[in-house]
Amino acid sequence: MYELLTTPFLLGMDFATLTCVMMFYSFIGWFYESTVFSLVEQGKLMNRGCFIGPYLPIYCVVAILNLYLLDGVESSFKIVLISALTCCAVEYFTSWALEKIFHARYWDYSYFPLNINGRISVVSGAFFGIAILFLIKVLHPFTIVMMGKIPEHVRVALGVFFWLLFLVDATLTVIGMCNLNRKCKEIYDAIDRNIEAGFDKMNNKKTYLNRFKIVRGSKTLVVKLKGINKKFVSMETRILEAYPDFHSYSYGEIMDKMKETLLRKKKYKGLEVVDDNEETDMEEEAETEHPESKPEDIVKNA
Repeated sequence: MYELLTTPFLLGMDFATLTCVMMFYSFIGWFYESTVFSLVEQGKLMNRGCFIGPYLPIYCVVAILNLYLLDGVESSFKIVLISALTCCAVEYFTSWALEKIFHARYWDYSYFPLNINGRISVVSGAFFGIAILFLIKVLHPFTIVMMGKIPEHVRVALGVFFWLLFLVDATLTVIGMCNLNRKCKEIYDAIDRNIEAGFDKMNNKKTYLNRFKIVRGSKTLVVKLKGINKKFVSMETRILEAYPDFHSYSYGEIMDKMKETLLRKKKYKGLEVVDDNEETDMEEEAETEHPESKPEDIVKNA
């Protein structure tokens, strides 16, 4: 068993070292999402992971996958391009799988321009491509050097501990989220409440974090991206108004939803009169989907 954990396994790393590296990258992803990204998106610190522990496995998956696929590639452009496509593929599949299993969406890029179903976007792909470039050129070599300074038996112990921790965490999380066992769900919810309480305490000092340039810069970037997205929406609206009979065979469902949104917008602004039956149907649909929303909110959420 010990020899199995210390034998070179992948990318020159033995299984114990690989486990420690994966957990480290998962923690970095969780830390970024729960601090910088949360401050930009929600204005507060929050636990962005679906697991109890401070790690996001999707980050270590895309990191190790790209380290393997891009091993030996020197061109920065190729690294950014290939890793961006790889990350988008992994992110799309993960988003789809989580939604099917847990009936919940853990991220949404709908406000980014050039997004696909809100699961991935050109902007997020470019960001991850640049992040992987930094990983390959700077972070991973540094991480390997640091791992080499940790005694072998300590790396093995950490590797075993991390796998046991993750398996227990994953079991509690799946049982709790799927509500398969009442007692396990109570444990999961209790831990989750304690984690959220800790984040609430830290949020009392979040104004300090706003002093950092990376947080202020990220907020400015998101505002600009949302402005670009509004221009895209405005352009799409003008096209639909100019060509009301336009239909796409490839994206028919999306086009129908856009036309429906435009119709609602006109209705609530009093720009178009619809017949009584159609008006009644639309009001009932709006009340069903958004019982407590104002007309403006319904248009926004549509």
